[in-house]
Amino acid sequence: MVPFLQNANNLKYLSLDGNNLASDGHNLIFRALRNSPIERLNCNNCGIESIEIDNNHIPNNLMQLRLNRNKINAYGCRGLAKLLQREGATLTQLWLNNNKINDDGVEILVDALQSNTSLTFLDLIGNDGISRQGQLMLLKLVNDISSIKATLHSNHTLEHIYVNWGI
Repeated sequence: MVPFLQNANNLKYLSLDGNNLASDGHNLIFRALRNSPIERLNCNNCGIESIEIDNNHIPNNLMQLRLNRNKINAYGCRGLAKLLQREGATLTQLWLNNNKINDDGVEILVDALQSNTSLTFLDLIGNDGISRQGQLMLLKLVNDISSIKATLHSNHTLEHIYVNWGI
């Protein structure tokens, strides 16, 4: 599959949902898509725990990444942070619902999103490890009212955050 992906010059959307890729398979596919025009990648329910991002192997046009119903935890969020922090980031939607993300993972994502100017949509619903503390970190990211300067430097690009608020 890797040679096919490396030569798929017109591929803009790829759905691998339900395939047991695991982390190694996802990372291999992600690297293979580096020079492709891929804009949307779905790897829902693929047994992914961690994401290893090498800044030299990021799909340059990727706008939507769906990683729902996997096993991504705080360690996996470190890899995603690299994707969000890279110069010229194109990702506008990141779907991470029903994973194993907790407050530590949220903190990693929030730190990465401080300077991100592309992501407008973040879905974290069903990550039961996110407590009220994690929810507050997300709110502070988009509207830090601790000072006028902090409000000015809040992330004003991120428009939609979905998380369980009933905690």
